[in-house]
Formats: sequence, structure tokens, C-alpha cells
Amino acid sequence: MPESEANTRAGKKNIPIPKPTSGASEDVLRDETNLYGDEAEIAPRRRKLTDARVPIIRKREESEHTEQAAEKKSDVVAKKKKPDKTSAAFPKVAPKRKKKSKRKKRRVYRSLYDLMSATGSDSFFRPIRVFGREIRFWPLIVLAAVAILAGGVMLNNSNLVVSEQTITVVGLPDDLEGYRIVVLSDMNGKRFGDSQSLLLITLNGLKYDAIFCLGDMVGKSGNAEPFWEFIEGLRNPEKVYFICGDSDPGPYIKGARGTEGILSQLILEDWILGAVERGAHYVDAPMNISVKGANLWISPATMLNLETSSTLAAWQDQTDQEVDGVRSGITEDYATLPLTTYRTKLAQQLYDVQRTMSATDIHISLAHEPPADAYIYTSEDHDPANERFLTSPELIVAGHYCGGVWRIPGIGAFYVPDSTMARGGWFPVQEDVAGLSTVGETQLYITRGLSTNGSVPLLPFRLFNGPEISVLTLTSVLPENMLEAAG
Repeated sequence: MPESEANTRAGKKNIPIPKPTSGASEDVLRDETNLYGDEAEIAPRRRKLTDARVPIIRKREESEHTEQAAEKKSDVVAKKKKPDKTSAAFPKVAPKRKKKSKRKKRRVYRSLYDLMSATGSDSFFRPIRVFGREIRFWPLIVLAAVAILAGGVMLNNSNLVVSEQTITVVGLPDDLEGYRIVVLSDMNGKRFGDSQSLLLITLNGLKYDAIFCLGDMVGKSGNAEPFWEFIEGLRNPEKVYFICGDSDPGPYIKGARGTEGILSQLILEDWILGAVERGAHYVDAPMNISVKGANLWISPATMLNLETSSTLAAWQDQTDQEVDGVRSGITEDYATLPLTTYRTKLAQQLYDVQRTMSATDIHISLAHEPPADAYIYTSEDHDPANERFLTSPELIVAGHYCGGVWRIPGIGAFYVPDSTMARGGWFPVQEDVAGLSTVGETQLYITRGLSTNGSVPLLPFRLFNGPEISVLTLTSVLPENMLEAAG
């Protein structure tokens, strides 16, 4: 079958293709109208595709036109602005940023130094002039001075000072000549070295016959371990005599522990019992220290003005009443009977000692707070012939003031916790704060103590006032100044 006839049967039209003439362009050959004849003869599917592409082409042309306009605008703006070193045109962006951050840190450090040294233009402090000279580093000088002062305070609060004091006692027996007493007060649970090593080294290097602890050795914290460590580390703990202070727990517990044991074990605080178990003596009644043929009596200052007969009678009556109450089943009397019985025992000791003491015996009274002058004068006015009161003491030793805790160089203590003083304790007479003084015929010695005063929590450390260990030496020899005055 001829090829033309086959195409006619397949539905194809036999369209003659004209031959290009000389000088015809190649674009004419690519023209769809020339390839497929008139537009009316284009297949319907091809025409639909062509019509669908028109809006897409228009959108693409519009977007290209918009991008070209934006690029031209950005080029104009970029020409007006200075070149940006962080743009893509500069390849080393990250390293330059790191160097810039380091430079900022150094600038901060330099600014702080300038700020505190009063040298920078942005410094908060300004240079000062002293005697016509400009001082630019005064803030640093002040900080250094504060650091040195803080270090000095820490050393001062741990540096123990031993104060020697001779006490002249008229009529002192020969056996008590040169008798040495160590006086401590107001430890308040403080440690001087591991297990009180610094305190013990100092004490064990001293010669003494007795140690008087004048209260607040435990303090408000209730931690008795430092006090017990001090007793355990002594060569002769039986030479320790102690009383209770105003900041110490107790001395009596609330309610008895039970019915087994001696009275002191039933009603005294644990810290007292622990000290007694370690060999120390708790002085809550008059006690005798026999030195060869001489008698040295020590007593709590609270008993100086107690009439012995009436005191014993009052406590004995109270005990009898509570015994009857216990037999009747009164619970309150059962709880208070051990304490009442213990106080009756103390009144009995006071009564017996008052009748045992002689005029030739030496009497030293232990006080935590220094007694008021009126209280001491009252004890001196008692007539020993009546046998109703303890004899007036030759010496009263006390603590509590801690030397004023803070002392001003050249002036002394500016406050002590004693409302009975003039001005309520502010700017007291320095002789009334520490050291030896005389009230009537009685000598009063006040030690500066080891730590701070629990009654003044605003002064938690000592300033220009080192911890003190007082050593008192008894003698009958009159001091030279008294001999000069007599001559």
C-alpha cells in the first residue's frame, strides 16, 4: 500500500511541506504555524496547553521584574552605606567576633580596676587630696586596711593574754602566802585550738593552786563539750571550782529525772553533772579548801546576805509540806519535791558553814555578775557575833562584762551590760569594768574573760580586747604605794 494512502486511513492529513527557498531563516522552520498549518488546524489538546501556560509565564515574568527592581534598590542603598565588615564579603567573621568579646572582657576588668582605684574616667570614686597631694588609689588602700583589721581581729580573739595580779589580804595565814588562783569566765562554748589545746598549753605552763570558773562557760548554745575538753585536759581537774552564769542552761532541769540516784543527779543540768564526773567541783553552797593548817572558804555570792536560820527554816517547812502532799497523792508536790529537798540541803550547808567559819579564815566569794556596791556594803554590815550571816569576804571575783567586748584604744570600754550603773552601762568608769577595785573593806576583781557576752549579741567578737586568763596571787605584804602613804 502506498505511504500516502496509509496515512490517510490512519486519520492523518497529507500536508505538503514546502521546501525552503534560498535566504529563508531557520526561525521559520521552528514556527508552529508553519509546521502545523493554520491555527484553526492545531489539535485541540495542544491549544489548551498553550492557553494554560500563558498566566504562568506572565507570573514568572512579573516575579523576575520584581526581583530585578529589588536588587537595583539594594545596590543603591549599599552604595550609600559604609561597607559592613560582617557581610559575606569578609570571610573571617567568626574569629573577629571572638577577639571583640575578649576585648570586652578585658575592658570590664580594666573598668573594675579603674573603679576601685579611683583612676578611670568612669570611676565611681574620685581622687582625694591629702596635704595637697592627690591620692588616686585610696579605695584599694581602704580595702587592704579592712582586710588587715579583720585578720587582726581573728588573731586577737584567739591570742590568750595572761594577766598577773597580786591581792593583798590583811591577816593572811602563812600557809596561804603566795597562793595562786587562776580566774576564768565567759568561755561561752568557745574552743581555743583543737580540744582546747591552746588554752591547755597556756594553763599547764602556769603554776597555780586552784582554778575558779565564774559562769557562762557553756553559754546559750548549751554545748558543754568545749568546757568538758578543758577539764579533761588539765593535769589536776580536781582543782577546778565553777559556778553557773546567766547564759548557762539551768542549773536545774524542769522536773526531776526520776527517783533513782542522789539528789544532784535528779535535778542538775547535764553539763554540770558532766563537769563533776570529770573531777570539777560545782559551788552552789559554801565549800572549804584546806591548805595545810589554813582554811580557805569559797561561796556563791548569792548567799552573802542570806540569814542562815530563817533560810533553813523556810526550806524545811516547804519540804515538809510537799512530803505530806506526796503522801496525799498530789502530783504537783511529787514533781517538785526533789528540787525542794535539794535546796533544803543547800540551806543546811549554809547554816553549818556559817557556824564553822572563824575570823582567821579567808573567805572568797564567786560571782558571775559583779555585785552592786550596795550589796557588798550590806554584807560588810553584818555582825559576826550574831552568827546569822556568812562573814564578809576578803575578795569577790567576778566576770560577765568581758572587758566591754569592744574597747576603744586610749578610752576603753564604751558599754557593759549592767543597768545598775550610771547611764545604764554606757561609757562606764573603767575601773568598774575590769581589774581590781575596793568597795569598803572588800576587794573586787573582775576578769575580762575568754569570749563575748551572751547578753550583747550585737557584739559577736572582741575588738582591741584579747581573751584573758587572770592569775591572782594572795599575799599579806602591803604594796609599796600603801607603805609610802603610811609613812
